[in-house]
Amino acid sequence: MKFPSLLCCLVLATAVGADVKISSTTPNPRKKVARATSDFRVLLIPLDSRPAAGQFAQMIGKIDGVEVETPPIETLGRFTTPGNPDKIWSWLMQSDLTNVKAVIISAEMLAYGGLIASRESDISAEEATARLRRLTEFRDKAPKDIKIFVFSATMRLAPTATAKNVSWRSNLAKYEELQDRFERTGERSLIQQIAGLRNKVPAIEIINYEKTRRRNHHVQVQLLQQAIGSSIDFLLMGQDDAKPDGPHIQENEVLRKLASTYRLGEKVYFCEGIDQHANLLLSRVVLSAMNYTPRVKVVFSDPEGPEQYAMYESKTIRDSLKDQLVASGAELARDNRFDYTLFVNTPKRREGFLSLFVDKLKSELDQGLPVAVADINFGPDGASDEQIYKAIADKKRSSGLLSFAGWNTAGNTLGTAIPAANVYLAARKTEVDPLVREVAQKEFLFHRIVNDWVYHRYTRVSTYRLIESLQRQKDEVYGINFRTANTFASNNLGKYAREIFTSLFENTFFFAGSKQYRLSSLDGLKVSLPWPRAYEARIDFRFESEEVTTGDATNQRGGRKQ
Repeated sequence: MKFPSLLCCLVLATAVGADVKISSTTPNPRKKVARATSDFRVLLIPLDSRPAAGQFAQMIGKIDGVEVETPPIETLGRFTTPGNPDKIWSWLMQSDLTNVKAVIISAEMLAYGGLIASRESDISAEEATARLRRLTEFRDKAPKDIKIFVFSATMRLAPTATAKNVSWRSNLAKYEELQDRFERTGERSLIQQIAGLRNKVPAIEIINYEKTRRRNHHVQVQLLQQAIGSSIDFLLMGQDDAKPDGPHIQENEVLRKLASTYRLGEKVYFCEGIDQHANLLLSRVVLSAMNYTPRVKVVFSDPEGPEQYAMYESKTIRDSLKDQLVASGAELARDNRFDYTLFVNTPKRREGFLSLFVDKLKSELDQGLPVAVADINFGPDGASDEQIYKAIADKKRSSGLLSFAGWNTAGNTLGTAIPAANVYLAARKTEVDPLVREVAQKEFLFHRIVNDWVYHRYTRVSTYRLIESLQRQKDEVYGINFRTANTFASNNLGKYAREIFTSLFENTFFFAGSKQYRLSSLDGLKVSLPWPRAYEARIDFRFESEEVTTGDATNQRGGRKQ
């Protein structure tokens, strides 16, 4: 089946010479030593049970032989059902710490039971801070060389989309956005609009929303104070879905000033987004262990793109990109020495500039240069750009990408593409089993293309349409309606996934060490809706490969020689 072209985020390396194909310009004092997965373990308490919160990090870790372990799925909650912080804490305290290099912890899961639960007022500030203070107990128990990384998110502007609040949630978000702008600017022209919006929202919902914000802000202040001590080695402060105006602006200003007052320096970093933070911190763990800082050259699809504000973000794309690079442990290249190029397809790109961007992307991939793609030009359906998809699908160019992402927000996308590229290049230096490395990297590429392009462009749209034919609204679906929707999504995306494998991945040739292989089959494919909604899908599978002789690979794309 032929698919329309994909708007994707491509991270690629600008051609300056063959010597940057896979950069070795950054000194690496660590001796290359082959290792098994169990030799490098990371414990992760994720944001919630969605694939983006845990599965992505596990797949990225596999590229470098890093085993990312999470608590039992049943302890992590499901949509509006919170996770169980006490059971999760017991899991952490009882975990075998052999070969554990770091623990990555979502403050929202440990304090409230997950991201969705953090937007409700059920848990008191006292209970939430008491749960977070238990980190000191783990610090006392764990070997001193285990690093503790914590991430948290300033609450997003809009409430969680549910069937209960569909009639007023957008009005509440707009009310809070304009109320903040009025408080900071004094624009009297906003007064009437603010009053009108307030009348459209039940008074109790405004009270509960603002109460929850105050509690979360108090808990984050306490978290900053806790970072002064030794129980937290690095704290990543995120910003959940937002806009340039809203109560988060003043809250984050207070937090930044406190971080400066407490002299936390590089121990705390503020970064757009939240869903991708496990990926960023995993990358930081891996790179730190190697004393390796990838240098990234960035190419934008439009010269005006970096100064835009992407949807759901309170910073420009340029600043959001910097956030993801720094948090991941990488840095922006300052000269012509770089490890890979990140191609960023920005919103509202103009066709003339896009044509040059696509040509450069194809040229870099055709030369075998290290390229990653981040597509943040999302369509109304949330899918990435069709023209980008065509560029990487043509001649199976996708097989030459370091990484690809194009989902949900700019921060989410950049914070997925960058860590995957970082960790792959790190894996080439650690000499994890090269076949494991190459197959795992291709599995994550496939995973992202199927999720970020096919699911959002085709399956999600059709599944929402099915749900709306079964009931009045599409935000939540339960019982027989959920089973019907889940079966449809599983069959529909499963069909597309097999076609993507056949058209873009099957029989592609690649080197692993001194040997050449081809991807031979897609096995164990399982697709499901992880939550009672159609917003995202979980995809489980594995690639099988076969060793081939040089003659078998004649006229085939050979990938990067190891």
